[in-house]
Amino acid sequence: MIIANPIYDVVFKRLMEDTKNARFFIETLLNQEVEEIQFKPQEYTLPKKHKERLSGQDVQMPGALTVLRLDFVATIKNADGTRQKVLIEVQKGKRNLDVMRFRDYLAEHYKREDEIVLPDGDVQKTPLHIIAIYIVAFDLPHIKTPAAKVGREYIDLLTQKKIKEKEEFIEQLTHDCIIIQTGRIHGSIKTELDALLSIFEQRYFADERGHFKQYPLPVKSAEMRHLTKTLVGIAASPEGRREMEAEEAVRRLVEGDGDVRVQKILRELKKKG
Repeated sequence: MIIANPIYDVVFKRLMEDTKNARFFIETLLNQEVEEIQFKPQEYTLPKKHKERLSGQDVQMPGALTVLRLDFVATIKNADGTRQKVLIEVQKGKRNLDVMRFRDYLAEHYKREDEIVLPDGDVQKTPLHIIAIYIVAFDLPHIKTPAAKVGREYIDLLTQKKIKEKEEFIEQLTHDCIIIQTGRIHGSIKTELDALLSIFEQRYFADERGHFKQYPLPVKSAEMRHLTKTLVGIAASPEGRREMEAEEAVRRLVEGDGDVRVQKILRELKKKG
């Protein structure tokens, strides 16, 4: 089957607007049951004019809406049966230089409050615990796995033993993190997590620009059938194709990575060390 490449913001946004896909994505990565989920994309329209990186000339933007940040507010069920409302931040990056953008947005989230319903029915505003998910198109040299979780533990410094209980004060000051490296995803499916990661594999392209991919792997679960069906629909949609082309044009202007002249300069710099 031919699917749209979810590494594109517009494709990923359309994919996650479907509640079934969003729940499957979050549940599989967290390995926890999601009872309720709300999708809250953070979007902004770029200015109509933008300075081209090399020439400094003003160029007209294509008027595309670029989605840089994708957020979810989810109620998850913990292993002990308790329920917790969390803020899940999803960001995608092409280069390790994106770390400053990730940090800036994380700082914004730490200032954000949401409403929770207390057992007595009262509504209270409180900072939500944050779980950050980063999908990166570059390899981290010391992390060889395609998906890694950076968790937190409470340690008693006097005894060096783990503390099992959680404290809300600490939870609001710290966060867990999941890193997906698209360049380290390679094919074989043994688990549901493997299946989910496989849609981000950056191989088997069906076009020169990498907008579309051939998906050659078996689709076994109902969740993966629904997810791949969504991606097939986006690939077949004229509107979806136009949005991907517009996003690519915006990236070329803003980042310069797709510009032939930039690539030539980078090759020359590499030769010269």
